[in-house]
Parts: sequence; C-alpha cells; structure tokens
Amino acid sequence: MKRREMLAGLGTGTLMSLGLIDNTAKATTASANDADIDIWKYTNIDPQKAADIAYESYAEGSCMFAAVKGLLTTIIDALRVSDPVTATFMRGFPFYMMRYGHGGIGAVGSTCGAFNGCAAMIGMFVRDHSKQDMMIRELCLYYEHTELPIYKPKENKFPTLETTVAESVLCHISSGRWRAAADVRITSPRRSERCKRLTADIVIKTAELLNRFHADAACTFLSLPQPTAVCFDCHGAQGMQADITGTSNCAKCHEHDDAHSNKYLKSE
Repeated sequence: MKRREMLAGLGTGTLMSLGLIDNTAKATTASANDADIDIWKYTNIDPQKAADIAYESYAEGSCMFAAVKGLLTTIIDALRVSDPVTATFMRGFPFYMMRYGHGGIGAVGSTCGAFNGCAAMIGMFVRDHSKQDMMIRELCLYYEHTELPIYKPKENKFPTLETTVAESVLCHISSGRWRAAADVRITSPRRSERCKRLTADIVIKTAELLNRFHADAACTFLSLPQPTAVCFDCHGAQGMQADITGTSNCAKCHEHDDAHSNKYLKSE
C-alpha cells in the first residue's frame, strides 16, 4: 500500500486537522475512488494462533469481541514484516465496539457473537459479495452441524467439558442446548468455558476459509445440505413459494410432515 493511499483512507477532514493537506488539495483527495484504496489487507494466518488469542481475549469483551480480536490481531502480526505501514494503520481498529455482540447481540439471545464477528471479518477481507455469502454459509453449516467445542486450551481446567451439536447460530438455542446437556445454570463457569472454546473453534474455521479464498479466489465452498436445500428450492427467491431469505437449518424452527413436502413436491 502506498503512503498516498493510506492518507486518502484517513479522510480529508482528518488530514486537514492534522495539517497534512491544505484546502487546495481538498478537491483532489475528495475525488479519490475509495474502491482503489486497499487499506484492509489480508495475509494467510495460522488458525491456531488466532484461536488462542480469541480464547484469551474472551474475558475482555465476550464472544464477538474475542473472535474479531483473535483474527484481526493475528493478521496484523503477520503483516508487520511484509507491510508495516498497513499493519500500523490496522492496529487502530476499534475492537471495543465489538462488545455489543455478547449474548446474542446486547444479551438479547439472537445471533451468536462468535459467528457474527467472524462473518464481519469475512466481509472485511472478501470484496466479492457472492463469495462472502458462500463463505458465511459454510461457516454457518459448520456451526450448526459440528459437535462443539473441539478447541482445547493450553491450561485445560475442564478436561471433560461437554459437547453438543447446536443446530442453530442463535445464541439462545446454541447456548441453551449445551446448558441443558451439561445440566448447569447459564451463570456456570462451565458454560462460560464452553463459549470461550466455541469462539476459538469458529475463529479457526474462519481463518481456514479466508486462507482458502486468498490462496485461490476461484475455490468452491459447501453447498446447502438436505433437507434445507429442498426447503429453499421451494421457499427461496426462485421457488414456487418465494417467501424467505435464509439458508440456515430450517428444521430447528419449522416443523412439517411428509404431507407438507408432498403437497409442493408432487408432479402436476
């Protein structure tokens, strides 16, 4: 990244306040094409290192904060040698803002902060919208269908921690299902440990997805599994019903029997 590009990314007002440009340069800077300013650069990273940082950062701001800090800090560290100017700029990222994602966005039990934060990092480092969607979908499938947590911290205080298949990226369902299986209260240290490790697992998967994409932008990602694909064929934008936007696990929230499927899948 050129110095001129980095300064352009700071914005005209900021540069003028710092005395780095004068009014005569204002028009030139303002006309810069933001799409050509590549401040947020990605470089392949060690997924395990990112996970370790995320796990250790959890206490500072919970799942979303930890996920973003784990990934972005690892990327910055990897750029220090190859592109120190970019690394310095990226260090100014306001990590504290990601604390809002705790407990399913402000503790309302909605989207899990680990998933939300990792999806944001995909959005930051992948400009192709369709690829973003495919990568986030694969991350969602991993979250929904994998028995987690898998991650083991260096100091393992809970060597027999329970694992579950969440079947949903909603915090209320994901955390609640694990809590029921572990038979503990939501305030239990075991539940907090589970979420710390889950965050690390989602960070690892995200780092792998980003590494894969940046090694080969033409790479492919997982397609929808059955029966969700069948649901989407009918209810998606191109289907007969065309009444939903979404590719997550349908069965967790919607129940139907064979009669429902036969009504829409039978030949005319």
